[in-house]
Amino acid sequence: MLSRLTRHRYQQHYTRHMQQKCILLLLCLGLLAACAPGHSGEQVVAFIRDGKLWTIDANGNNAFAIVAQSQPVVGYAWSPTHQILAFRMLDPDYNKTAEAKTLVSQNDAPVIPDAPSTLNTIGVDGGSPITIAFSSPEVSYNDPFWSSNGSRLMYRQAPKNFAANPSNVQWWIAQNDQPGGIAAKAFAPTFSIPSISDAPQNYMILGNNSNEVFTTNITAGDKTNKGQFLAGHPLPATLERLLWRPAHRNQSFLYASEKQTQESEAKNQLNVQLIWQTLEGPATPIATCTCTQFAWSPDGNTILYNSGNQYTLYNVQNSSHFTINAEDGAVPSWSPDSKFLLLDGSHQLSLVNIASKTHTQLLSAGNSSPDKAQQAALGKTNTLLQPVGNSPWSSDSQRFIFLSHGRLNWQNQTLSDDKGLYVVSINAQGEIQGKPGLITSGQITQPGWTHQDPNTSFLY
Repeated sequence: MLSRLTRHRYQQHYTRHMQQKCILLLLCLGLLAACAPGHSGEQVVAFIRDGKLWTIDANGNNAFAIVAQSQPVVGYAWSPTHQILAFRMLDPDYNKTAEAKTLVSQNDAPVIPDAPSTLNTIGVDGGSPITIAFSSPEVSYNDPFWSSNGSRLMYRQAPKNFAANPSNVQWWIAQNDQPGGIAAKAFAPTFSIPSISDAPQNYMILGNNSNEVFTTNITAGDKTNKGQFLAGHPLPATLERLLWRPAHRNQSFLYASEKQTQESEAKNQLNVQLIWQTLEGPATPIATCTCTQFAWSPDGNTILYNSGNQYTLYNVQNSSHFTINAEDGAVPSWSPDSKFLLLDGSHQLSLVNIASKTHTQLLSAGNSSPDKAQQAALGKTNTLLQPVGNSPWSSDSQRFIFLSHGRLNWQNQTLSDDKGLYVVSINAQGEIQGKPGLITSGQITQPGWTHQDPNTSFLY
């Protein structure tokens, strides 16, 4: 038997010895990580293929299935830091149903609708996921979306067969590193999808009900009623939005309000007015239109809205605007610097240069038959839509990715793979640099390079 003093000295020696070994091990691991070709930085793009979540370098190297479990992944979202991904994986029991098989076959859909699933986060290098919301066959979730600092996520929880007032769903605010049920807080009932501001140290969330616009802070406390009555709300799903102006620190928001005219009533069309509203001050009408979607640019200086195949860009700084004709239902994606806009339709891919107000068709179906795209309809008031969580643009706005989807005619050249994921480079003037490079191919869905602010995305 060792004496108490001997045991104490032994424990001290053992502790110091283990601390030294741990420090040495951590240093070795750090050196290995620094030398290994891991998936770090912002050269990595992500996509879903065969129900798995993949990452790959933009040059086609280091393909890696970071989530490859028995249940299919149906959606994901890059964090703003580009180091974490939130993903949605179907509930095991629900995955056995015919409805689930229909969901996972929607190859061209910008996002997959709410479905029974788990919500999880995982690092860009893989590892063990953290489940932030557990699954049930009777409860559906959407893809979570992030606060701009990447610390928290918001997600929607709804009964599986939801068919009621949109304010009856429950919105939750969760931390990205806490398992389900821990540190998750409920957000107040709201008609509109909650909008998270990007103001540093003061992240505010915007919602509304039949009587008022309200805000809370990111911790779901300190609810403040703004007393703004929104006539006609809730509107049809794609128009039921309150959008913080990005990059302007909680100063103002954008919304639609019904404004019918004799002409629109005669044509049985919904006419709305887009309104730019400060929290404490005046409301500025931006446009009156029969538009079905609207969103901000990342710099908060341009509003994009569409009416069928007409896409209008309105500059709030000088009240100028211009309209282009593109494919009806095309998915818009802003470059992070707000200088360019991609419009990705089922038949065509186009690039809009904001400074020159020009519109260039990049990709078309030619003589081939493109995959059928899921187009965004106006939708009923209670339709559960969601923004696209990922951008096809690199963080420096100099490259973007796209799926060919059978569209093989690239500016009078022919692409090599009708199911390929490609990367394109542009210069500062938006001019295409060289031919698209093939990254990988297969039944790929939802490719994304960087985080996309929901305030800049249309709903699907």
